[in-house]
Parts: sequence; C-alpha cells; structure tokens
Amino acid sequence: MLVEKYKPKRLVEIVGQKTVIKKIIDYLKKWKRGKALLLYGPSGTGKTLITEIIAKENKFNLIEINASNENITSYIKEFLLPASKEGSLLNKRMILIDEVDSISDRGAIAEIIKVVKQSVYPVIITANNAYDKKLRTLRNYCILLRVNKIPVNLIEKELNKIALKEKMKISKDMIRRIAVDSDGDIRSAINDLETFSKSMEFGLRDKKIDIFKVLRIIFQSNDLGKALQAMNESDKDIDEIFWWIEQNIPKEFKDSKDIAEAFELLSKADLFRSKVTINQNYRFKKYMRELIAGITLLGKNKRFVMYKPPDRLIVLGKTKALRNKKEESYENLGKILHCSKRKVKEQLPFLNKFLKN
Repeated sequence: MLVEKYKPKRLVEIVGQKTVIKKIIDYLKKWKRGKALLLYGPSGTGKTLITEIIAKENKFNLIEINASNENITSYIKEFLLPASKEGSLLNKRMILIDEVDSISDRGAIAEIIKVVKQSVYPVIITANNAYDKKLRTLRNYCILLRVNKIPVNLIEKELNKIALKEKMKISKDMIRRIAVDSDGDIRSAINDLETFSKSMEFGLRDKKIDIFKVLRIIFQSNDLGKALQAMNESDKDIDEIFWWIEQNIPKEFKDSKDIAEAFELLSKADLFRSKVTINQNYRFKKYMRELIAGITLLGKNKRFVMYKPPDRLIVLGKTKALRNKKEESYENLGKILHCSKRKVKEQLPFLNKFLKN
C-alpha cells in the first residue's frame, strides 16, 4: 500500500512537524526522572512514527507497547516495569506507551504511573485526547505536548509528489479535495489518494448533488456503491445527512422490521460519530458513511416519498437570531468580567439566580 511505501524513514521526511520534533529531542536531552512526555493530538499526525524515528536516529533501544492490548496491566507489571528499572551504559533505552487513552483497565494507569516514577529511561506516551477523564492522575506526571493537524497545503504537496512518482491519472483539483477532506490526517489522505486513483468511477467529483437526490439514492437504489458515492458528492456533510436520514426513515419504510433495522444501522453510525468528537479521530467518519449507506439494502417496496427536513435543523434555523444575540451577550459579559465566553455560559444560571434574589 502507498501509505507503507511512502512511510517516512528519517526525520527530514516527516511532513509539518518540525517544532514537535525539536521539542521531543529537547525533552530527551533535558530528561529528568519522574516526568514522561505525553504527545497528544489527532490520529495520522505522526505521534508514534516521530518517536520511533527519533529513537532509531539517536540509537535508543525502543521498548514499545500499545495500551489497547488485552492484559495490558499484567504486561506492564511483569515486563515493562522491570525493563524500565534495569540500567546499562551499553543499552540506552526509550519507552513508548502508545494510545494510552484507549485503555479499558483503569488499573493499568496506576502501573504506568509507577513506570514513569521509577524508570531510569525516558518515557514517551501518546494519546488522541490527553484530557480524557481516566488520564487525570497520569497528567500530573507528564509534560504535555500537542501534535497539531498537518496543514492542508503540506498534505497537498506530499500527495502531488506521490501522484507524480506513481504516474497517477488524477487531477490536481481532486488531490486538493482529498487533502482538504483528510482534516490534517496524512495517512488517511494517502489512503484516499490510492482509492481514488484505482477507481475510475469516482473520477473528478463535483459535490453538488442536493440532499433530496442523495436521500432517494440511499433509500431506493439498492446499490451500496451508489449510496456511498452520493454521500461523497452531496452538498451536505455527513453529520447533516445523518439527521436527514433519521427524520425520513419512518416515511420511507412501511415494514416495522425495516424501520428497526434502519435505525439499528443509524445507531451504530452514531457511535462512530461520537468517537469522532471524543477521540478527534476523523477516520471514524468513513465507518459512519458505510453504515448509513447500508440502509440502501433494506426494504423491497420502493415508493415515492416527499422527504422532510430534520426537525432539529428547522428549530436551529428559527432560533439562529436568538442564539447569535446570546453569543454576543456572552462575549460582552466576558470582556466586563475578564473571562471567556465559555465561563460566562457556565456561570450565567447562578448569576441570574443571584440577580432574582
């Protein structure tokens, strides 16, 4: 796969993360026992890869574990903790604990803290979300370093290089669109480039299909490929398509079994939608699309339906002016009270209560 073929082998090949690389190297030079470096940020930005290459180029013996593995707690106790305390001048080590926010066993966090406190070697930890509740105690033993999304122009430049080397028949407009849609995830962008270059049916897409046509294709085409393509070419994003589908399932299907199966697929899509927000991992949107597209295979008796906009979008439209006015009020109060709009929103109910009393 192209993502493996063009995987960086040296630090100079890493795209868009020079500042992060410098800070990691500075941490290793100034490392003091008892503090780990916690790299956090969206998937596909190079957290793990950068650490692995730094270890290789600086001749560290890298001990790497993935925190999502089963029996992670016993593995840390039996292997990682002893390995972190064994000192040797000839065996310069670095410990990498990957995807720590995916830990399901809370006891593992306590064991990781022991490793950080007792290790005679630098410890680097990675996470998508450093502010996950279960990491609250661990953060006290970490220096936090955010790894930001890779800028669109750099992803686009990298995709153009790959397309040229691979002699792909793909337009620059499409490459630009892939870069924008990747949302800073270069792995995802390279995977999409490979997909589109091999599938001529997608070609140069123009995202101008209105939502009503998208709904007809999803509900009535009985073709998974067409349903996916319609969503890709829609004038609405996947979140808005989700609400349109939810609103119109009962209108489209007569059979209660079909309605139940459609909502079952939609509920699974909703789980991935929440993971996008919680984990800041935008690759989950692909699973959302596939699950929603699966609705096209349900139901046999297709009929003409007048699709209705989602109730929640209608309500949001009607209340837009009021919400804008509130946001303006929050901002003005924030300036007077010397705090953020978010803090004003949190405290306003109490302030209203005081004023009434």
